[in-house]
Amino acid sequence: MLAIAEESFGGVPALHIYDMNDGKKPLPAVLYWHGFSSAKEHNLHIAYQLAKQGVRVIMPEAKHHGERHEGLTEKQRFFQFWSIVLQSLHEIEYIYDSLEEKRLIKEGRIFAAGTSMGGILACGALAAFPWIKGGAVMMGTPAWEAYARRQVEALKQQGDLPFSEEEIEQEVQQLLSYDLSRQPELLAGRPLFFWHGREDQVIDYRDSFSFYEGIKKEREEDVYVFHLEQRAGHKVTREGMLAMTKWTAAHI
Repeated sequence: MLAIAEESFGGVPALHIYDMNDGKKPLPAVLYWHGFSSAKEHNLHIAYQLAKQGVRVIMPEAKHHGERHEGLTEKQRFFQFWSIVLQSLHEIEYIYDSLEEKRLIKEGRIFAAGTSMGGILACGALAAFPWIKGGAVMMGTPAWEAYARRQVEALKQQGDLPFSEEEIEQEVQQLLSYDLSRQPELLAGRPLFFWHGREDQVIDYRDSFSFYEGIKKEREEDVYVFHLEQRAGHKVTREGMLAMTKWTAAHI
């Protein structure tokens, strides 16, 4: 039987999912972040598949989402997209420290993973924290700068950009050190799984696929995996979810 508990780790509200037979003993752990305008509980089906394979799953709530929603409109929240991602990135350290203090992680085996915005965050976490042992990216991208500049161009075309060029450039510059596509050496051989739909109109798969094509030359086994689903858009399919959870449980 699986347990689903509402807890706080390092001051960050989260759902904690694990097999009750394992109680509080150390387990390999996955930090799984939700997408933009979503909430932590929307990924419980993923947590279920991982937890029944012996993985502890922590699903944090990002700022301005779910129970941390502070009344922003959707547009106001969108303008906070990268500040939300960066705050979540810093909160990963607080969550990790709390898990370590409670001795819930087995032998340091912890992965970062997520859907859409959460997948973007997982890539940044791999760039920022060498103690993260691997990751799974569902519809995210390691190319932070390229994606941010595309967002800016889209807003310009809509005539809906409340920032000066200088402010935009300052924002983008904050992202560069977490852009894994610009620093593939930071991955350092850690396992990484990608899933993406070819018809995704929100986050183009090509940046992730280009990154994957570059790193896969380093390893011949299935340490690096890219599942590109031909007719899928910006929604993870059941097949993609099952492939990711099976791969993660095998590699964590």
